[in-house]
Amino acid sequence: MDGTILSSLNKSQKAAVISDPSGQLSILAGPGSGKTHTLVARIAWLLSNGTLPWNILVTTFTVKAAREMKERIGKLVGASKSSKLILGTFHSIARRYLTQYGHLIKLKNNFDIADSVDSLAIIKRIIKRYELNVDPKVVRNRISGTKARGGNRDQKWMKKVPLSIESQEFDLCYREYEEALHRSNLLDYDDLLLNCVKLLREHPICVSNIEAVLIDEFQDTNTVQFDLMRLFAACKQQVTIVGDPDQSIYSFRAAELQNYQRFQHQYPKSTTIALEENYRSSGAIISTALNVITQDSDRISKSIVPTNNIGTRPVIRKLLDAHKEAEWISLEIQRVIGMTGGLLNLNDFSILLRSAALSRLIENSLRKTGLAYRMVGGVRFYDRVEVRILLDYLRAINQPDNDDALSNILNVPPRRIGDTTVRKLIEEASNRKISLWSLILMIVKQKKNVNMKLTQQIIQGLSCVCDIIETSRTKIFNLDNPLSLSDLMRHILDQTNYEEWLQIHHNDILKLRWSNVEELVTQIMEFQENISHSYEDESLPLIDGVQQKGSINLLAKFLANVALSSGIEKNDGEVQTPQITISTIHAAKGLEWPVVFIPAVYQGSIPHLRSDNSKEERRLLYVAMTRAKVLLYLSYPLKSSRGDKTVLSEFISLSSLAPALVSVGPVIQSEVVHSISQILHRLNPTVESITSSSSLLPSKLDNLFPAEAENNRNDIEMQSYNLSAERDFDVAYKDQKRRCIEPRERDYHFKELNSSITSDKYESNQITGSIKSSFISASSHFKTLLSNSIDNLQGEKSQRSKEVNEKDRVHSSNPKNSLSKTKLRQSNLKGYFGKSHSEMSGTSTDIRLGETRNNSEFDMQPTCTESTIKVSSEPLSLIALGNEEYHHKIITLANSTQVSCKTQDLSTKNWKSTTNFPDKKPVTASILTRENSVKLRKTLGVKRSMAGWSSRKEFVPPTLSKDNHSSEP
Repeated sequence: MDGTILSSLNKSQKAAVISDPSGQLSILAGPGSGKTHTLVARIAWLLSNGTLPWNILVTTFTVKAAREMKERIGKLVGASKSSKLILGTFHSIARRYLTQYGHLIKLKNNFDIADSVDSLAIIKRIIKRYELNVDPKVVRNRISGTKARGGNRDQKWMKKVPLSIESQEFDLCYREYEEALHRSNLLDYDDLLLNCVKLLREHPICVSNIEAVLIDEFQDTNTVQFDLMRLFAACKQQVTIVGDPDQSIYSFRAAELQNYQRFQHQYPKSTTIALEENYRSSGAIISTALNVITQDSDRISKSIVPTNNIGTRPVIRKLLDAHKEAEWISLEIQRVIGMTGGLLNLNDFSILLRSAALSRLIENSLRKTGLAYRMVGGVRFYDRVEVRILLDYLRAINQPDNDDALSNILNVPPRRIGDTTVRKLIEEASNRKISLWSLILMIVKQKKNVNMKLTQQIIQGLSCVCDIIETSRTKIFNLDNPLSLSDLMRHILDQTNYEEWLQIHHNDILKLRWSNVEELVTQIMEFQENISHSYEDESLPLIDGVQQKGSINLLAKFLANVALSSGIEKNDGEVQTPQITISTIHAAKGLEWPVVFIPAVYQGSIPHLRSDNSKEERRLLYVAMTRAKVLLYLSYPLKSSRGDKTVLSEFISLSSLAPALVSVGPVIQSEVVHSISQILHRLNPTVESITSSSSLLPSKLDNLFPAEAENNRNDIEMQSYNLSAERDFDVAYKDQKRRCIEPRERDYHFKELNSSITSDKYESNQITGSIKSSFISASSHFKTLLSNSIDNLQGEKSQRSKEVNEKDRVHSSNPKNSLSKTKLRQSNLKGYFGKSHSEMSGTSTDIRLGETRNNSEFDMQPTCTESTIKVSSEPLSLIALGNEEYHHKIITLANSTQVSCKTQDLSTKNWKSTTNFPDKKPVTASILTRENSVKLRKTLGVKRSMAGWSSRKEFVPPTLSKDNHSSEP
C-alpha cells in the first residue's frame, strides 16, 4: 500500500509524507506545488500504517475542499475509511463536537446556526429599532473580528476600527445582537469556535482519542482557530500544518500570519519541509511572481522551481482609460482564442479583480462583444430568494424560536401580514424577552392581548403559519414513522402553493426559479442517500468517562451543512456554455486558469487605497499572478473609471521587473502555441484550424489599442520609468515589427543587438537589447518635445511627404539594400536562413529615434520585397537544434528604410530567437541596444537562471529541525 501512495510523489513531497508522525511538521507549499496531493498522501500513509480514521482530525478552509479531499483519500484507502475521518472546516468540526458534548457547557439542545445573512438581518433590525447611524456591515465585521480574537471587546486592536462607530453604539449593538441569538437558540460562525474552545478547555477528555491533527491552509487561521488546533492535539501533540505564508490574504477575516511564529514557539522541535516544485505555471510567470513577492524582506525565505517550460513573458499593458482597458481585454481574449486554433476556449480565461466594483466596465465590454462570462463570489445558490424562503420554512420547523427564519415566512405566500406588522411583532417579543414564536402562540392559541392592534385577517394569517409549522413538526419528528426530508419539502410546497406564488410574483423568470427549487429537492434527496450509505457519517468515537448526546435529527444536520456551506452553486449539467470567469482575487484563491487578466494594477487599486497593510496587498497580487498557467496579463489605465489619473502599482513599477515583462500581448506563432499545448497537456492544433480561427480577427497582433502618451504628469513618470528601465536592463522583444508610436523625441544611437538561437522543448521569439545613452530626465525631455513640436508643426507634413517620395524612389532603384516603407510585408526570418552571405549584405546605419510622424503614415502597410538581414547559409535544422556556432548579431534600425545584419559568434545563450512575423498589419518596433554584449540580470529557473531547471543539483530535502538534529526524509 505504501508503494502505491508514495509512487506519484517527488522527493520533497515524499519526505513530508513519511516524516515522523509522532512529532510536529510544517509543510511550506507554494502555489501549484501539489499541496493537496501531499496532504492526502500523508493522511493515507497514516491510515495504512495503523492509525484509526476516527483518531485523525483534518481541517480544510472550505466545505468544497473537504469534500474533494475525502473523495481523494477514499480512492487511495477506500470509502469505508475515509468516511470515518473527522474531516471538515473548523466550523463544521466544532459543530460536531458541540452537538455531542455541548450539554457539558450548558448549550441548549438543537441549536441552529446563524449564517452571515442572518447575522446581518439581526443587526439591521437593531440599528433600525434604536435609530443608530452606523453601517450594519461594519458592525457585523467588528463583532466577528472581536470574537475571532477571543471575544474580548476591550482589545487594543479595536482602536483601529473607523471612528464612525462610537463605542457606546457598538456596545449596544453587540449586546442586543447576543441577546437576539440567545432568544432564537442560534450560534453564529464565531460562536461555534468560541464555544468549542470553551468545551475543550473545560473537558479535554472529549478529544483524548485524537492521535494526528492536520491543518490545511494554515496561513488563513485566526487566533481562536490556532487555539483549537492546540486543544485538538493536546493529548498526543502530533500536528501537521500545511500552508504558504506568501498567500496569507485574509486579515479582514482576522487571519493572522503571526500564527507561524506562534507555531514555532509552541512546538520548538518541529520540522519544516518546503515543497518548491511548481507544476502549474510557466517559468516566465513564476519568475515574475517571485520578483514581486521577494520585495518583502520580512517573508519566510523560500523559492519556487518551475517544472514547465519557460513560456511567454507576462504582459504589463498600458491603456488610455478604464473604458479602453475593458475593450482591450475583450479583444485580446478573442485574439488569443483565434490565434491558438481551438486550443483555448472561454473557460480557460479569468479576469481577477482587487475589488468587485471594478467589474462593471469589463462586464459591459464582454456583453457588447458577445463573450459569455460568469461571476464568482456572487449570490450563493442557497441565498437565492426562492431557495432561501424554503430553507427558512425548514429552519422554522426545526427550530420555531428562530426569529429571523420565522419572520421571513410570515407573509410568504401573502397572508396580509405586512412588513410593519412583522416589525412590531418582533419588537413586542423583544420587549417581553421572549421569542417571536412564543408571542405568536400567545396570540393564536392563548388569545392573549398584546400591545398592538391586530386585525382578524392578520390573526388568521398567523394561525395559518402555526398550522404549517406544527403539522410539519409532527410528521418529521414522529418516532415510529418519521417523514423523509424530501417528503417534508414536498409537503411545504403543497401547503403554500409555492409554484403558484412564484408564477404570480416572479413570472419573468419562473422557469429558472422553479428549476432552483427542484435542484434543492434533489440536493435533499442526495443528502438522504449519503446518510443511508454512511458517506456523511458525523459520529464521534465513544470515550470512556464522557457522555454524548447521541444522534441528531436529519433536518438539523442538513440545515447545518447548508449554513456552513461556502456556496454550492446549482449544477446545470456537465455540458455548459464556455464562460469567462470574473472573480475577486480573494475568491480565486486555490483556483487556476490557463490565461489570467489582472486589470487596474495601479496605486489605489492594488495596493488598495483603504488598506494599511502593504505587505498583504503584495501577497494578494502574488496570489493573482500565480493563478495563471500559460499567459498572464496585467494592465492599468492612465485614467480610472472616474477619470482620475493613475500611477502604476508600486509592486510592478520597480526597475528590476522590466526584463520580466513586455508591454503588449505576445505574438502568437507556432512556438507559442506549442508551448501552451505542452504546459496544458493538450493536443497541438493544426495549421488549418489556426488559419481558419484567425482569419476573421481584426488584427493578429495586440496593436489596436496604442497607449499614446498624454501631456500629464502620469505619462511623464511612466516615460521616466521606461527610459531608466531600458537603460539599465536588457529588454527582450518578441514583436520587432510593432509600431513605435511615441510622440516624444529621443536622441539615441543604435548599436548592434545581440541575439542568440538556442533550443529547448520549443522555440521562442525573444530578442534581447538595451540602449546606450546618457540619462535624460522626463521633465527636460518633455520640454524639448514641446519646443520642437511647436517649431516643426507647420512644415513637418510637407517635408515628410518629400522624404517618403525620395525614399520610395531610392528603394525602387535599389531593392536589395533597402526596405520599402510602402506595402512592407516582411517574411518569416526562417525563410532567409538558407541564403548566402552576399545576398544579405548591407551596411550598418546609425539613426535617431522618435521623430514625430503624422497619422496618415501609420495607416500604411509597408512591404519588404527582399531581406537585408544577413544570416548564416547553414541549414535551419542545425540552428534549431542549438548548434553553438550559429548565433547572429542583428542590427535593427527603427523608423528607417534600411536594416542590415552581421554574422558573429556570441557566447550568450540565454534567450532563444526565431522571429516569425504575421502577414497582416505589420508594425515596426524600436529595438534599443547596447554597444557591448548583452548581460541578462534577471533570469528564470533555479536561482532564476536562464540555464534552466535542468541544472539543479542532486536533491537534498529542504528540512529544518528545531532540535538541532537532522531530519531523515
